[in-house]
Amino acid sequence: MIEEGRVKFITDGVFYNPRMRFCRDLDMVVFSELDSTEYLDALAASGVRGIRAAVEASKQPVFNDLNPKAVEVIKQNLKLNGLEAEVYCRDASILMRERSFEHVDVDPFGSPSAFIDSACFSARKYMSVTATDTAALCGSATNSGLKKYGAYAVKTDTYHETGLRMLIGFAVREATKYEKALTPLVSWTKEHYYRVHFRVRKSTSQAGKVYEKMGYINFCSKCLRKEISAMGESREKCECGGKFILLGPIWLGELKQKDFVEELYGKTDGKLREFLGKLKEEVEAATTYNLQQIASRVAERVPTTLGVVERLREMGYQASRTHYCGFCIRTDAEIDVLAEIIKDLS
Repeated sequence: MIEEGRVKFITDGVFYNPRMRFCRDLDMVVFSELDSTEYLDALAASGVRGIRAAVEASKQPVFNDLNPKAVEVIKQNLKLNGLEAEVYCRDASILMRERSFEHVDVDPFGSPSAFIDSACFSARKYMSVTATDTAALCGSATNSGLKKYGAYAVKTDTYHETGLRMLIGFAVREATKYEKALTPLVSWTKEHYYRVHFRVRKSTSQAGKVYEKMGYINFCSKCLRKEISAMGESREKCECGGKFILLGPIWLGELKQKDFVEELYGKTDGKLREFLGKLKEEVEAATTYNLQQIASRVAERVPTTLGVVERLREMGYQASRTHYCGFCIRTDAEIDVLAEIIKDLS
């Protein structure tokens, strides 16, 4: 018998990842703020997330898993917690094609790419997505990223940023096929996974406008410079003489809705509050840099991240630390400015 949050459950050999408890804890805070009732746990396994959603966030979950053993475990876990719910043993993509749900959650073992199309088709108000195939998204496995997400990436100095924006960009593009606009309410990267919660809006005009926030990041592996290109634009050579590598198409818009994250922050404590505090303070610049790697190129020691952030703000730039890396910053300043600050503060 396992206890997590306010529920108890068994696994009986069905997949359960205790390392994702933090993610599920944060999900419950997110779910509690959503104006929806119906919730599809599309790849439910033991059913722990959906059961917690019922008990801790007052949702009416619908469970699905292709594994008949998982379905039996879910039914047992519902009884253990005094709950009743629909439980399906279906191919998740087919189920989502046949029925729409207020909130669809896709949390597979590995890549969500095969399920995103159907999830976008089904979701009426909200869609949540987890990806653990970080190599395909962050640029470590370029061909895999192309095949699964239709975007090109190489590993940069802030590769988690690339992965998160690639995942969001893929989902956003898929949704526009159904005249739906996805807006990230909150998103993050932690350990081995990416997690995004989207608001879904059915609107032809809004679906077209999302491409204003899609584009490319021009990355120079020689000097680490990053520049933004909108859809239809391109750059060829970096100022240092190196050649830009075009990463994308990728999401260049906001990674969160600040008011929403502030609401979450105000209702948490401990590690959740600490983590949400980092998300809350992040600026929305699409370019990020690793101070350690810049310092190694200018032969200087690494100053404190906060010191660099404060200097950038004094100079009028947007700047903040990132939630996923102690030496990484998010800023609209160019790398030459960062290099000069590092020299000055070292």
